[in-house]
Amino acid sequence: MQTLYLLGGNGSTRHWWEDSLPLFRRYHTEPLELPGFGDNPQPPCTDLDQLAQAVLAATQPGAAILACGVNALPVLRALVLRPNHFGRVILLAPIGAYLWQRKLPRLMQWKLLRHAVHFLLANRPAWFRNKFSSRRWRDDQYARMGDGYRRCRAFAPYWDMVQPDVALTLTEWISTPIELVWGGQDRVVNWAQASAWSAILARAQLTVTLQADWGHYPWIDDPGAFVQWLEYSPSGFPAHTKAGRLRLAELAGLAVPAHIRLTDTQDNALDKLLGTNPHASWAVRSSGANEDQADQANAGLSHTFLRVLPNDVPTRVRELLSETDGVVVQRFIEPRCSGIAFARHLSVEVEWVEGHLAQLADGQGQPQRATLSRMPSDWIEGGFPTLHGLTQQALWNFLQSVVHAFHYMHCDIEWAWDGVAIQLLQVRPVTVYAWRRNLTAANIGEILPSRPSRLMEYAQRRAATSIPAIWARWDRRVLADNEPFTATYDDASYINQDLFLARLADWGFSSTRYAEEIGGAAPALPRRPSRWIKNLPVFWRMLRHSRQALALLSHDLQRFDAELTQLVTAHADSQLLADWFTRFYVKLVQGNLCIGAAIATSGGDVFGRPATVYRSLESRTSPHRLPFETDPATLRPAGAALPLLEFPAWPHTIKALHRLGMPGLRAYYHAVREWYRDNLMRIFFRLHHAFPAAEREHWFAPHTAPRDRQGAFWQDGGDALLQSFSFVIYPGGAEGTLGKEILLVDSLDPGRYESYQQANAVIAKNGGRLSHGATLLRELNKPSAVIPRISESWRGQQVRYANGTLSLLTEQGK
Repeated sequence: MQTLYLLGGNGSTRHWWEDSLPLFRRYHTEPLELPGFGDNPQPPCTDLDQLAQAVLAATQPGAAILACGVNALPVLRALVLRPNHFGRVILLAPIGAYLWQRKLPRLMQWKLLRHAVHFLLANRPAWFRNKFSSRRWRDDQYARMGDGYRRCRAFAPYWDMVQPDVALTLTEWISTPIELVWGGQDRVVNWAQASAWSAILARAQLTVTLQADWGHYPWIDDPGAFVQWLEYSPSGFPAHTKAGRLRLAELAGLAVPAHIRLTDTQDNALDKLLGTNPHASWAVRSSGANEDQADQANAGLSHTFLRVLPNDVPTRVRELLSETDGVVVQRFIEPRCSGIAFARHLSVEVEWVEGHLAQLADGQGQPQRATLSRMPSDWIEGGFPTLHGLTQQALWNFLQSVVHAFHYMHCDIEWAWDGVAIQLLQVRPVTVYAWRRNLTAANIGEILPSRPSRLMEYAQRRAATSIPAIWARWDRRVLADNEPFTATYDDASYINQDLFLARLADWGFSSTRYAEEIGGAAPALPRRPSRWIKNLPVFWRMLRHSRQALALLSHDLQRFDAELTQLVTAHADSQLLADWFTRFYVKLVQGNLCIGAAIATSGGDVFGRPATVYRSLESRTSPHRLPFETDPATLRPAGAALPLLEFPAWPHTIKALHRLGMPGLRAYYHAVREWYRDNLMRIFFRLHHAFPAAEREHWFAPHTAPRDRQGAFWQDGGDALLQSFSFVIYPGGAEGTLGKEILLVDSLDPGRYESYQQANAVIAKNGGRLSHGATLLRELNKPSAVIPRISESWRGQQVRYANGTLSLLTEQGK
């Protein structure tokens, strides 16, 4: 008999399940109490990773688990850590979507309020009867509810753990089958959020079951019906299909033509649907499990039948079911105009035609096209004219409502305007599309080769969407933008500048200084001082939260270092190591973003310039520091792993200034950044040697596509922008052969310590003022500069370098 673990939400205890436990026949049930819950004597956890580890430690592999409300999140994190741990996963009304927009999580950030709510839930649970259920419970049931909250020591700290910047890290890569269940009477979180979870769990084998008469606690409302469904009822409809997403969009309140999903030609529901609209015509389309997936759309595999009369619908259904495992029958809309849009929060790229979009989808018609954007004019191309009463603003609002309904997923949307309303015909994830999004090779070229390893590319692509969430600690608009940290062009990864520039646009800053600091170029952003004032609370939160994050860097490094040690001890295979590296990569880049924010808000270095780790670097004691050292596949010498360095020691005065948020500490934060990087490279050194020798050939091989675009450019292939600005890194001058005594490098790779040390001067073609390589050259007091345009014919010639100027020496001038 399979074990079924039962896990309630915040405040839950095993006693909450007492009414339903005797009714189970097919499962051996075990209610779970996590640390700090009920009778569990362990102290409350401090983050979701600890909770996930507690879930894994308390459960047996292959068992089933049902998790309710907010405790769905540690179960999902457990699936990130150990994908195949559970044999069946049921999530009942999970909480975790739109956390930055929901009122209760925001209110519960006030600790006094959360303690007051906890007191009332523990001592006056009946006061919350309307939230618990639409039904009246017995007095002993309210008493059990209150007892659970009273003994829950984790209730208050849980609100600190369930934050939007950490709640959904890497969940889009979960592939485990998951059953999502929602009640129509749920007064804690409405089933309109089901569409958001189809995006959050974009790669899971996700089914959705809707129970119209269920509330948030169906095992208390009606234990018999709850157990009956859990043990005997079939799973719901598949979420990741045409029909599934249309149903979810309908739940979210979007306008969707009447439709039905069919897997059997004998389904009586078809006759009912056709009977409701006897004079309508219909569209019959495939809705198979192999279409419209997160990584592969497989568009056009099956034929689409339009304007089908009711008598012909069953024939067309049978025809399509012979080719695929599902069909959607949808009332046909005869539109005034229609189109296809690729939509994200920052911009919409739309094509449209007069009449029905069939001619557009089939490539027979000539569409009109426009790119609309929240960003300034460089991102905008053309416009949408008012057409049959449909305005550009109305179309924008509709497309953004679809993006919002699917948790700000980047959506491929088919729409139709019938003269009265815009109807949603289809929505699916964007798989491959060349947005008018600005990319750059700057910065990434300083630390990674043009063809990084498969391991590096694997981690970078999987981590890209999760990384930016850290900024939500001070500006939650980044979560709606949902822009990845890196994006691809011609199958190579580049920094996604839209992520950074969107924040600058919201804050009212010009892009010029940003381009100088990262070592590249960027489209123009107007300076808007009025926005600076509006964003003063954001800047204060950035200063406060980024400085708080510095104190956690050492703890995070130690935790991941311990995890790696466990994997090495257990002789983990390469896939486990690659997945560990993906999680580590999310954390390390987020750490760097927090350090960068601390530097940006530091206000100069009037309190001194402490030495960084570069002052003590020597090649014989630093085997972990190498060219392109950020790629774990870079060949490392054999040798014992080096221990992690302690956080830089600060005088008491500096610690006090840091806590008070005082300006003038930039150099101290620079020192933290270089300490952090050096420790990262120590862990990379261990990771490199941890990979089984037999599996290195695959993971350490170069990625197939080289990163060959320089500077900044548009992802749709538009003209490249200007290259890097010229600037002096460290003043001074020297003479010698360009490429030898005067070292010429493509980028400021911080791993070239020995080469920089031996050169008389260093010239880089690309680089930023704040890069690690620039910091290293300043530490070495090495005359150096970034000079983007240098003729290759000068290489091997005698040159003179002086404070940012490079000149060719003739034979006569020597």
